[in-house]
Amino acid sequence: MTALTRRMSLAGATALCCLVPRARRAAAQAYPDRPVRVLVGGAAGSVPDTLARVIADRLAVTLKQPVIVENKPGAAGSIAIGAMLAARPDGHTLALATMSQAVFNSYLFSKLAYDPLRDFAPVSLLATGAMAVAAHPAFPANTFRRFVDLAKAQPGRIMLGTAAVGSPPHVFCNLMVRAAGIDVTIVPHTSGAEGMMGVVRGDVQLFLDAPTIISPQAAAGAVKVLVVTGQSREKALPDVPTIAEAGLPEATAEAWIGLVARTQTPPQVIERLSASLADMLATDEVRQKLQSLSFVVTGSTPEEFVRRIRDDHARWGPVITAAGIRLE
Repeated sequence: MTALTRRMSLAGATALCCLVPRARRAAAQAYPDRPVRVLVGGAAGSVPDTLARVIADRLAVTLKQPVIVENKPGAAGSIAIGAMLAARPDGHTLALATMSQAVFNSYLFSKLAYDPLRDFAPVSLLATGAMAVAAHPAFPANTFRRFVDLAKAQPGRIMLGTAAVGSPPHVFCNLMVRAAGIDVTIVPHTSGAEGMMGVVRGDVQLFLDAPTIISPQAAAGAVKVLVVTGQSREKALPDVPTIAEAGLPEATAEAWIGLVARTQTPPQVIERLSASLADMLATDEVRQKLQSLSFVVTGSTPEEFVRRIRDDHARWGPVITAAGIRLE
């Protein structure tokens, strides 16, 4: 190869290296240039699905492109995440990521097909939601502290129902029991509705799940609510203390849902989406709709969302491992 040929080759390679970032910047500036898909690991009508549709309707106005919600339930949300990771990293295929998909699944499955710490490009947190502990009206404890005292006096005899194995209510229940230093029999159910009926009938003495499931039964007098697990009291249950107020702040816990893209998505696209979501989440309309689902609007920057996911891996991994919870 002559010196001239070498110089021409080097010049061509340099020009190509310059063109690639420019092409990526141009693509990001044109984003979105076609409909955007939001993949949801829950079935139609589920809480994640309802939240996704609230967000999609308003995001479509901001992005000036249709935002289509696609339900891909199954495998604890892994199917939806897998479909997002199989798409091009251009921001046109996103996923609604629950706490289970982004944190719990890493410890519930021995061979998870994705690594949320490696494969996700977090965009923004959207909402958080606490749990509540309900008891059958005949249960002798009217406060959380009294329940703890009874559990210590009767190891293993009190039955505490939750939703499905590995779900946020089930994992939160294990944290609460561990933090309180009590021995109870945890009874997972196939659904929150089934578990709610279990405590109403008296099949179990207590039940832990979302306030949206529990508050209607509390209003009807079918159950009494001892405590909520969030940082603040629930609007639907204003007289019920938080678990910190009840003397167990280390058991404070809130589930969350956020929006993620796959890694290698251009930073400009992530920033565009994050800014659009921040504006949307600030509106009274969106806040009220999410409150009706017992969620609190919790926006974030992408960097804050990354830290939340990492911090929750450090917190919840040991809880799930110590409890021996598996989904396989």
